[in-house]
Amino acid sequence: MKTLHRYISRELLFPFVMGITIFTFILIMDKIFTLSDLIVKYGVSIFTVVKLLIFILPSTFAITIPMACLVAVIVVFSRLKTDNEITAMKASGISPVPLLGTLLVLGTLLTLAMIFFNNTILPNSNYAYRALYYDIVKQRAAIVVREHVFVEDFDGYVFRVGDKNSLTGELKDIVVFVRGQKPEEPVRTIFAKRGQLISDNENRRVMLQLENGYMQVVRKENPALFTHIDFKTTFLDLDINRELANKNRKVNRGAREMSMKQIKNQIAKWSAEGKDINLLRVEYHKKTSIPFACLAFVLIGAPAGILAPRSGRYFSYFIAVMLIFLYYIFISLGETFGSDGRLNPFLSMWLPNLLLTLAGIYGLAWVVKEHPPFFSRKLKQSQRKA
Repeated sequence: MKTLHRYISRELLFPFVMGITIFTFILIMDKIFTLSDLIVKYGVSIFTVVKLLIFILPSTFAITIPMACLVAVIVVFSRLKTDNEITAMKASGISPVPLLGTLLVLGTLLTLAMIFFNNTILPNSNYAYRALYYDIVKQRAAIVVREHVFVEDFDGYVFRVGDKNSLTGELKDIVVFVRGQKPEEPVRTIFAKRGQLISDNENRRVMLQLENGYMQVVRKENPALFTHIDFKTTFLDLDINRELANKNRKVNRGAREMSMKQIKNQIAKWSAEGKDINLLRVEYHKKTSIPFACLAFVLIGAPAGILAPRSGRYFSYFIAVMLIFLYYIFISLGETFGSDGRLNPFLSMWLPNLLLTLAGIYGLAWVVKEHPPFFSRKLKQSQRKA
């Protein structure tokens, strides 16, 4: 039996590693193009971009490791069935149940490891990524702003500076064109006599402060009509590739950059202040629910591989991809509904795991009894009638 356990462990290793590699590459492929733009367009050093890529990887591992776990289990047990190895085991008087127990142990150990990973390494890497990207944006903002040149490097804005003091950083005669995110949004043009780039290190923001100016909003349906607004001081958030947008601006770390203990403290603080805590509660439960997917995928992966038709390895990959797709669709919907308060945050994050676990337990019972539980009588009756 020990030989079989070692055999199964060796068989699982290769598809597990390959699954992590392939899924990780797919998820970071768009990020690779974005980071390459930092080198080509913005002159960021390759070493800095490599550091950004390293900081991105833990956030992908949190997703790809459970995915690879499911693929490995389904592929291995489907191959064992296709090659008649499970049949040979049964003919030799060896039950596959102990092998399933070994999988549960491996899935439990992987789940505990991922909980530790999501609670320690992942928040710190997310925060390090945002901090480093902030430094890039801050440095780039000081470099890219030149006199009498239209600057289009920052998301949503095109602006021109008439004069720049290289010692104090003061800007004069500034014109800003604000791009609307939607085609129907009106065009806004801002004129200011003075301005200055300001870095907010605590909240990771780079802002353009404008003084003594006015804003004109032109109506697209009638360009002759426009709104004129004067201001003494206003601020514009600058960003590259929207990496700093939509971050939590009242605390150093966003919810995804906190450990469970930090989130729990933030929940207590926001509750006392009467703020909405649904998003924090969702992130708190996600720290453990997604790692638990490793165990849930093991529970459903083994019977799915054994009970799948003998259609070769490609069909087992198809089953794995479909299960992964459905699981993360439910997780995404649960995150949205939990954050909006339409569903209890605990239930929104744990319901997909519960469904997978129940399906996996049913499948394991099917494998052990060699017939579908609760439906065996109906099957026998239908066979007799036939």
